[in-house]
Amino acid sequence: MRATETAIIAFALALGACAAGNSVVGGECAEGYVQQGDTCVLATSVQPSQDGGVQTNQDGGDGSTASNDDGGARDGSTASGDGAIPPNETIGPQCTAPDLECNGQCIDPSSDPDNCGSCGHVCPSNLCVLGKCQGSAPGHVVVIGHDYASAPSTFSSQARVLSNATLMPASNPLRVMSYEQYASQTAVANAEGLVGSEAKQLGRTVSFVAIASSTDVSNKINIDDYDVLVVHDQMRAPSGALAQIGTGWASDGNIASFLHAGGVVVVLSGGTGTAEMPALATNASLLSVTSQSVITGSLDVLAPADAVGEGVVSPYAPKPSTVTFDTESNGGDVVWVVAQNSAPVVVHKVVP
Repeated sequence: MRATETAIIAFALALGACAAGNSVVGGECAEGYVQQGDTCVLATSVQPSQDGGVQTNQDGGDGSTASNDDGGARDGSTASGDGAIPPNETIGPQCTAPDLECNGQCIDPSSDPDNCGSCGHVCPSNLCVLGKCQGSAPGHVVVIGHDYASAPSTFSSQARVLSNATLMPASNPLRVMSYEQYASQTAVANAEGLVGSEAKQLGRTVSFVAIASSTDVSNKINIDDYDVLVVHDQMRAPSGALAQIGTGWASDGNIASFLHAGGVVVVLSGGTGTAEMPALATNASLLSVTSQSVITGSLDVLAPADAVGEGVVSPYAPKPSTVTFDTESNGGDVVWVVAQNSAPVVVHKVVP
């Protein structure tokens, strides 16, 4: 037999052995296989990592994903509190642009009403055109007279009304603009922790974006980027500043447009600080509030079927510095969710 024929037969035997038994033959693997230890494996079954190794999970370098225990994250990131991806779990499909991978599927963000423009951005109208939700949807203003500087229990009624209000939109992850210019950072952290904890229980994630300028609130708030605006109690604001901020927000109309597109605005107003949050809410045309009064004693849930009152235990005792409001009458688009006697503590207003 000629030498050339002998070489061809030897190569064929080596190829068959590697393909059939996945063993290393002659120090090399057949084409389409790569060597791992003493065996050959299909090249397509190996996921290369950035450092050239085999990737078995996605982590931050220490085996865990970057997440918070409370299900919330700051500055535009999201966290679910689930931990790292288990070894050998299938990584999502490779989608071809402009499709996006959302929940393990390739979707078209230009027309998918459950992922309109980005993963998890749900259109209330169920209409998505060119990545924008179509049609008008009712917005919501919720004014809460609890003070969160002293953190309530995660499962308390005071925590529940806040999380119900903030988590009202269906989008997941939920995108929250957090206005904090004159707020107590302790109160901000407590409030976000309560919302994040409830989100985690529901299998949702929340992205909190801190905004320290009232002008930035006006310039940046829009339904394409945010689902909720939380206006924390600006307890350290100079006298008269909050009334001016509210007037500015009303004059540019951006928050009104956000509400008419289905956005949610949550205003927190406790009994500490300047107690001028009613002026901000009134001048911004969110809810007319003429005054607030610090109270003690238990509260009653007047509207347990309302989205903000759902699952809130009644009666309940709030933390100190809770206030009641002199505000718009109960009825029509305005619902007094929680009250003490005939004075509301939590008010939910639907904006058509």
